[in-house]
Amino acid sequence: MESIASYLQVVHVEATRRGYDFDITKIASHGRVKSIVVTCGQLDYEWAHLNAKLRIRAPAWLAKWEPLFSIKAHPLFRIVPGAVAEWEIR
Repeated sequence: MESIASYLQVVHVEATRRGYDFDITKIASHGRVKSIVVTCGQLDYEWAHLNAKLRIRAPAWLAKWEPLFSIKAHPLFRIVPGAVAEWEIR
């Protein structure tokens, strides 16, 4: 639960920056949480998966913004070398 709250705190900051109405009172407070290890291969896989969905669901939006995209992982994640997770459906 604390990891989810920590994650959502950063989502709230970004949502506010973009002008979205995001109710911070619905996010539980959190203490110190350990970072979540994720491989660079998994991060690349997730990025490609998101782009594939956007090509179908919002191609005009993707075409407009795709040149500006870069991957920046949430600060909760600690990126390490490695492949896509074994449990991932490919």
